[in-house]
Amino acid sequence: MRAGKMLLNPREKLAMQRLRLATLATVLIAAPAFAAPSSTPPSSFGESIDVRVVNVEAVVTGPRGVRVPGLNAADFRLLVDGQEVPIDYFTEVAGGQAASSAPASGAPAASAAPAAMASPGEAVGTNYLVYIDDQFSIQPRRDLVLEKLRADLGRLGPHDQMSILSFDGHHLTRVIDWTGDRQALEKAFTTAEERPSFGLLALAEMRSGEEAIPLRETGSSVVSMSWGIGIGMRAVVAAMRGTPAPPGRKVMMFLNGGWGLPDVPQPQRGAPSAVDLPEAEKIFAPVFETANLLGYTLYTIEVPNPSTQSSWNDASAIAPTPHDFITSSMGRSAHENLGVMANETGGKAIVNSAWQNAFERVTADTSSYYWLGFTPQWKADGSRHKISLEVRRPGLAVRSRSGFSDLSRETEAQVQAESLLLYGLPKDEHPLTVTTGTLRRVSFLRRELPVTVEVPADALAPQVDDGVWSLVGTLSIAILDKSGEDPHWRTQPVHFKSNGVPPAGATTSVQTVLKLPLSTRRVVFAVGGEHGAVRAWTQLDLKTVTRE
Repeated sequence: MRAGKMLLNPREKLAMQRLRLATLATVLIAAPAFAAPSSTPPSSFGESIDVRVVNVEAVVTGPRGVRVPGLNAADFRLLVDGQEVPIDYFTEVAGGQAASSAPASGAPAASAAPAAMASPGEAVGTNYLVYIDDQFSIQPRRDLVLEKLRADLGRLGPHDQMSILSFDGHHLTRVIDWTGDRQALEKAFTTAEERPSFGLLALAEMRSGEEAIPLRETGSSVVSMSWGIGIGMRAVVAAMRGTPAPPGRKVMMFLNGGWGLPDVPQPQRGAPSAVDLPEAEKIFAPVFETANLLGYTLYTIEVPNPSTQSSWNDASAIAPTPHDFITSSMGRSAHENLGVMANETGGKAIVNSAWQNAFERVTADTSSYYWLGFTPQWKADGSRHKISLEVRRPGLAVRSRSGFSDLSRETEAQVQAESLLLYGLPKDEHPLTVTTGTLRRVSFLRRELPVTVEVPADALAPQVDDGVWSLVGTLSIAILDKSGEDPHWRTQPVHFKSNGVPPAGATTSVQTVLKLPLSTRRVVFAVGGEHGAVRAWTQLDLKTVTRE
């Protein structure tokens, strides 16, 4: 999708530029991909498993879309950036159980048989992470979708689990952690229905902007919608990053209230320079790239929304109007965007009236698949890599995720810290101690504050080389205004060296000078150890510091 051009006043241009910068930063989100199942799930916030394997779940279909069982690793050709790489792990999952696949006739012999991700006959559970978009969803219509999901919980298998999260535009709330208890999940869905949603406010804001001022003059509703989507993308990323899943396949069911942008008229000749909106693939890359990194398959579920359906739908109606055809540019845009996010991860977009049996569709699509894994050479250089999976047999089609990224420690630490902000700062057994100097103004809109951060050694990741201990980590600093919705970030490495095991309570000092906008209200400090996992944090209220 390529939208038209729009004219923005200086304030709106700044807002759009900020959205682009936020999107660009989030596109870099990555982590070592979770790999073949681990025996125990992570226990602390943001913890990751460094097994260094990239998972690829593949669905293979024949000419009429019928699933094709019985393939072997040798039937597949896995390419990374156009170069074939060996398949290190392979399992066929059929009906939620690992199946033993006989060697395929006519397929080239593998140089070495790949290890199995699960033993034949072993049950392979699926972890369903349900993300509820309360930011743009209209409550009665959202509740219809939630009621249907609750009614279909009987489709959970004995080894399946579900976790439910919701985002209201400011904070992520974990309604329930991973569980297979259906009664507990039914209560959680009821709790989710009791939460307020803000789709009507977003819709009213958008429509009032369009009616009060022509869109071609300001594009105000486009900027507002775009900025809201940017915040929502950060929340979806945080939801995946901050929810370590139990062993098994990982699926995110993303209940979306309508991430669409309208077509914008072309400016008249001689008008001031305009801003080109990015394409859907660029805008929503943060979501599907993070899903690919962490091994999630996305199933984007459209929550009925009048802004994405026919123009005469009543926003206050309890149920959607019978017609499902799309007459608005917002609807076309939302469907394309949902499709992009799902397709890039090997999932599907569930739109129009398909929400009425959404869980049936998802469970049917995720119960049988091929589970492949490979081990790339990790360099932590921030590079992005394309994955292509081919079937050697003619006439067969395959659907799988499209890529993975290899992030730097600094970027990953920032992502983990941002997840912490969106979830709310938890209690931590390793608090940071921050000592401040004098806050002084250096310009009309900027102030400076010297700080010293005492970092506990046990919040860092140990590395031993010839008996010399080196502890490493990353200090992430978030500078927030009153709203707290648009933090400015900076990161810097932390090093601690010792000739032996560091004594209990050992710390290392990090000194820096913060350059703070005049609007700054608080500063959050977070230290990540290996792969950015947050180990210690604290926050500083500027009201408590000494001023010049």
